[in-house]
Amino acid sequence: MSVRTPVSNIRYKRNARPLAALNRDRWRKLLENPSQYDYLLSHSGKATQRQYLTDIGRVMDYLVSELEFRTCKVGVVTANGFLLRTWANVAKGTGLPEWRVKQCVSYAKDRGWITSKQPRENINGDWYGLASIKRITDKYFRDLGLNLAYANAKQAATKNLKKIAASTGVHIRYLLTPITLLRKFARRSAETHHVAVP
Repeated sequence: MSVRTPVSNIRYKRNARPLAALNRDRWRKLLENPSQYDYLLSHSGKATQRQYLTDIGRVMDYLVSELEFRTCKVGVVTANGFLLRTWANVAKGTGLPEWRVKQCVSYAKDRGWITSKQPRENINGDWYGLASIKRITDKYFRDLGLNLAYANAKQAATKNLKKIAASTGVHIRYLLTPITLLRKFARRSAETHHVAVP
């Protein structure tokens, strides 16, 4: 199986999953009258520009559509590990320029809706950034009133992961570990083995 091929049926659109559809519908309602929601106001209590909120909604729609519900990581399970989505993927998926995506992400991070951690790897004394691990927080789903739907999606995802693990023979832990980190661990293990052999 190709590294980029999802284990799940690729004909099934991820943005059609119930939580993704509910999230999209919720943003439609929010944008009808955004000034009535505290979490959409600026820190000074002013209304946020509607076009900006529209773009934020598009970014959050993409991120929730591409979410692995059990871990809240943005990406897709493959037999070779977890394939993370990059900010370039988000830009392509939303039709927004990457600089605009980063503005929207900054807004979402400021509200505690998204976290992003970039692992690093040292190769021959040089540090390299690996793909960042993006997560949507529980706070996002609570703020938007989707916490029950999220809990149901998480429960369904756990069952689905068990099926995938059984069908592929790959432990869930490895299915959910980013491919870049699996490669890093494999290189480190090979280097350690190489040094240990006289």
